[in-house]
Amino acid sequence: MKNQYTLFYGGSILTMEETEQVEAVAVENNKIIAAGSLAECQEKLKGENVQEVNLEGCCLVPGFVDPHAHLMMLGMCHTWVDLSYPAVKSIDDIVERLSKHTAMLKDGGIIRGFGFDQRTLKEKRYPTADDLDRVSTDYPVQIMHVSGHSNVVNHHFLEQLGVDKNTEDPEGGAFGRDENGEPNGQLYDSANDFFAKATGVVVGNNGPNIHMPDTTENLLQLVEVGQQQCLAAGVTTINDPQVTKQEMESFDSARKNGQLKMRIVMSFLSTYLDELIELGFRSGFGDEQLQIGSIKFYADGSLNSGTAYLSSGYGDSDRTQGYLYHEPDEFNEMFVKAHTQGFQTITHAQGDGAIQLVIDGARESQKQAPRDDVRHRIEHCGLPDRKQINDIAELDLWPVPQPQHVYQFGEGVVNAVGDYGKNYSPYGWFKEKNIPIVLSSDAPVAPPHPLLAIYAAVTRNTLKGNVVGDEHQITLTEALKGYTIEAAKAIHRENDIGSIAAGKFADFAILSENPYDVAIEEVKDIKVNETWIAGEKVHTN
Repeated sequence: MKNQYTLFYGGSILTMEETEQVEAVAVENNKIIAAGSLAECQEKLKGENVQEVNLEGCCLVPGFVDPHAHLMMLGMCHTWVDLSYPAVKSIDDIVERLSKHTAMLKDGGIIRGFGFDQRTLKEKRYPTADDLDRVSTDYPVQIMHVSGHSNVVNHHFLEQLGVDKNTEDPEGGAFGRDENGEPNGQLYDSANDFFAKATGVVVGNNGPNIHMPDTTENLLQLVEVGQQQCLAAGVTTINDPQVTKQEMESFDSARKNGQLKMRIVMSFLSTYLDELIELGFRSGFGDEQLQIGSIKFYADGSLNSGTAYLSSGYGDSDRTQGYLYHEPDEFNEMFVKAHTQGFQTITHAQGDGAIQLVIDGARESQKQAPRDDVRHRIEHCGLPDRKQINDIAELDLWPVPQPQHVYQFGEGVVNAVGDYGKNYSPYGWFKEKNIPIVLSSDAPVAPPHPLLAIYAAVTRNTLKGNVVGDEHQITLTEALKGYTIEAAKAIHRENDIGSIAAGKFADFAILSENPYDVAIEEVKDIKVNETWIAGEKVHTN
C-alpha cells in the first residue's frame, strides 16, 4: 500500500504551538510531518504524489478536543422531543410538544423529551406527574432535565417503575413528593436507577443513570447520531465521562464495524472500580482511537437542577440544599483506591461542599501513594469557595468547566444562590493561580459547539443578553487553546493531538473564517466547513 501525502495551504493555519501561525502543513498517511512555510512543506513532499488542499482563505485549526461529552446520551437526547429554552417557556409548552407524538405510539412505546429547565419556565417550578398526565394516561411519559440529573414521569410510568409512597429515597438521590408524601413524578440523581432496574445498567449511588435500556442496534445508532453532531462541529476527540458496560460494548462494536471515526477516551463510572482493579486495568489502556482514560466519580448533583452540594443552599425552591452521592469517608476511600491503582480520576463536583471532597481525596492520595503528573480533575467545578482555589493550585488539580453552562444557565444560578453565582465556572480565579484553562461542552447538556463555548468564555455573555461574572472572562487565545491543546492535556493526550506539530495525528477542523479576524460576537457564527481525522476527511458541512 502506497503512502498517502497531503499538503494544506492557502489560508490561515493556527497551530496552538509556540509558533502560533504557519503557512502550510504536510501530512504523511495519518500524521503531520511538517508545519511551517509553504516552501518547507513542499520540499518535505518533493517527488511524492501529493493531494493538495487549498484552504482558499479559510482557517485550519487542530481538531477540537472535548474532554467532557456524553456521546451516546447526546445521540439519545437528539432523538427525543426538544424541550429546551427558548422553544419551551412553560409547562403548557411541554405538554403541547409531547402531545403531538401520542398518535404515533404503539404498544410498548414511551413518550420522551429532553432539555427542560425549571428556572426558564413561566411557572418557575418542576413539572409533576399530574402535568404529564395531560399528555397521556395510557402510555409512559418521561422528560429529562437539561442537566441529565433528574427526570419527571407521569403516573402511568411511576406505576411501571414500582415507585409508591413506601419507596425510600436512595443514597445520593430523592423522589419528589406531594404534601401527603406521595411520589409526584420527580426523580433526582441516583433515583434515576429505577429506569434500569428491570433491564439495563444499574449504577447505584455512583451517578445519575443516563443509560436507558435499548437494543444493540439502537445503541449503535446513538453512537452514530452523537458522532455526526461532534464531527459537524469540528470535534475529533472526546472524553466520554460516564462509561458503563453499555457504552464500552457499543463503542467497541462501532469501531470493529468501521462506524467509529473519532477518538474516544473512556472514563469508567466508579461502579466498576473494584472490577477494573481486579482485572489490572489503569489509565492509558487501549490505543489512539479507543482507550481507558480515568475513573469517574460523582460527588454531588447539579447546580441547574438544585441538587449540587452548596454550603449556601438555594433560595429558588423548597429544596434548599443539595446532597452528596457518598459520605466523605466512603468517597475518600474510593478516591485513594483509584489513585493507588494508577488511575487518573475525574469527579463531578459542582458545589463547594463537593469540591472539598476532591481536594481532601487528592491530598490524602498523594500522602499515601505519591505520583507525579496525575492530573486528577474536577468536572464542572461550578462554584468553588474562593479559598479552595489555592488548594486546587497546590494539588495540581484540573478543573474542567463548561462555558456554555454560563451562557445557558447563568442567570438561573445567580437567582438561585445570589451574587456569588456570578463566580459560576470561575476562570478568572484559575488564571490568577496558573490553574489550567480547559473548555468542554458536557453534551448534551450543551451542544458540542466549541466556537459557541469559546465565544461564551471570552464574553461571559448569556443567552438572555446579560454578562455574568465579567472578572472571569478569558482571552480568545486562552479559549482556543482550552478546547484544543489544554483539553488534550486534560486527557493526557498532548503528545499526539491538540495542536498542529510534526509527529501528531492529522486531526483538523477547517473553519470558514479565522477567529482572530472577526469581532468576538461573530466567533460563535463561524462555520466548520470540513473535519479531518488521521489525514482523512470524515465530514463536510
